[in-house]
Formats: sequence, C-alpha cells, structure tokens
Amino acid sequence: MNVEQMIAELQRAGLYEVCHKTSFTGYRKDKNGETQEVEVDILDAGLSINPQYRYTCRATTKDGKMATGNPMPSAEDAISHAHWVNLDR
Repeated sequence: MNVEQMIAELQRAGLYEVCHKTSFTGYRKDKNGETQEVEVDILDAGLSINPQYRYTCRATTKDGKMATGNPMPSAEDAISHAHWVNLDR
C-alpha cells in the first residue's frame, strides 16, 4: 500500500486531516552562536487536499522552541518558508 492509499484508508476509518510525516534531526547555530539540536517534521497531506496546501514544515528544539510555516505546494517551499527565526526567540 502506498502513502496515498494509506491516507485514504485512514480517512475511511474516520480520521480527517491525515498527513504522512517524514522526520529529520539536524543541528543549527542560534542567534548567540550556540548549537541547537532540531527535530524537523515534513507533513504531507497527500493528493486529496488542495495542492497549494499539501506540505507543511514543523521544527522543534529540545527546549521547546518551534518554527512552522504556512502550508505550501512543495516540500522545498514548506522548508524555505518556515519561520526559522522563531527557534532563536
């Protein structure tokens, strides 16, 4: 079963706003030059949603800071439009 089929099956089971999540871990320097470990999730809502809103990027640090952005048509756009500066606040 591919991702689209799994999303459809979960929707038939009563879930809505179903997304496939791909996760990454990385490191970045914050505004003070300190290293932060960042967990990044790319959420894919699949083909059943408006294509303009298919992907979302969500990043969190160990100390609870979060960066997100608006849903975008591609994973690349979602990553580049995430509000990364929020990880520095």
